[in-house]
Amino acid sequence: MNHVPDAALDAVDDFGEELLTGAPSPFAVRLRSDLRLHVRPCGDGTARCRYETVHTQSPPTLRDRGSFVTTIVDGIDDRFREWGLEPPDAYTYVETVDDWHRYDGTLRHP
Repeated sequence: MNHVPDAALDAVDDFGEELLTGAPSPFAVRLRSDLRLHVRPCGDGTARCRYETVHTQSPPTLRDRGSFVTTIVDGIDDRFREWGLEPPDAYTYVETVDDWHRYDGTLRHP
């Protein structure tokens, strides 16, 4: 069963296609009511990938939030890999802003 919204997969596909043409645009997409994804190219063959989540706790990595979140993140990471992007081993906690916990990682394009 795919828990990743089609709109999110489409956004990753658009980003991957733009990456091949050399002009990727940043994007943001809602994965669930308490989980969002933001991707911003850095211009050096990398992109910052940030997940934001609302929860009572902020564990050290995003996948520590549990199996359902892990399934979604794994689905997004698999799609990045299909476009030749290597996701980080873990998205790590950075800060909390307005009750949203931020987890960052770097996507690399070889």
